[in-house]
Amino acid sequence: MTPFMSAVAEVVGGAGHAGLPATVPSEPRPMGVGAERQVAIRSLAEQLACEANAVLADRGERIELEDRPGDGVLVFTLRYRSRQAEVSTRFADGVAYGRLRGVAAGAQDEQPRELAGPEALEDLILRLLAGPDDAPAAGGS
Repeated sequence: MTPFMSAVAEVVGGAGHAGLPATVPSEPRPMGVGAERQVAIRSLAEQLACEANAVLADRGERIELEDRPGDGVLVFTLRYRSRQAEVSTRFADGVAYGRLRGVAAGAQDEQPRELAGPEALEDLILRLLAGPDDAPAAGGS
């Protein structure tokens, strides 16, 4: 069992804590950089969802990972029970903007936020599993 799988087992078993994932204000970046970043995050999300689902299988539950195509956007959604988190990158006017929405995003101020990087995905999935009542809603770090 991987360390992430152990963390999943602790959270769904009620013994673990899941804080908010690290986020940063969404800033424009070159389109190629934005696309590469989204693909890296999406690829890791698939791996981590598979690891989490191996743990959740005994409970008859699973995390769903769905890609949603759209014009000028790369987006995927992670769902668990009635909770979801959406990670997207929008492309317009030669730049890309990342965005995180959903239960794992915490409080949103006026400026959209995005994951600080792929390393924040483990916390995002653990937060999704733990639900919105596990940690106070706050802006990212």
